[in-house]
Amino acid sequence: MKPHIAAAFAPSCLVTSTPAFAGDADVFDRWLDQQAPECVPVSDINSVSTVTNLTPEQFQFVRALYVAIPPVSQTLPPSDHAVMATSGGAVLLAIVADGQACARFLAPEFIQRMLSQVGKGMTVGLGTPL
Repeated sequence: MKPHIAAAFAPSCLVTSTPAFAGDADVFDRWLDQQAPECVPVSDINSVSTVTNLTPEQFQFVRALYVAIPPVSQTLPPSDHAVMATSGGAVLLAIVADGQACARFLAPEFIQRMLSQVGKGMTVGLGTPL
């Protein structure tokens, strides 16, 4: 797994124009810290946030994001679905296998928008922005 995923992801795309995002994300720190266990029960995350199961299309989108986040993974994490945990303005995406979230990362606003578009089945033509 990617032990430093939160730290690696942060510099590349967690910069946001919403100052509240960073403070709200504190609720998820214990699962994003480098010392965090590799896998945590989804029920633990649910105890401090609202957890929503993602659609199969969103699940594939989240897996693709996970593989692309530095350090780039050469394998998919164990998984049978994905969830989105929300608390305040923070959103944590987790790839889940057997009730355990073994791949977790924060989703900045632009990723949240794309995830919503995937969930709605939105498509566009080449060169046409969403």
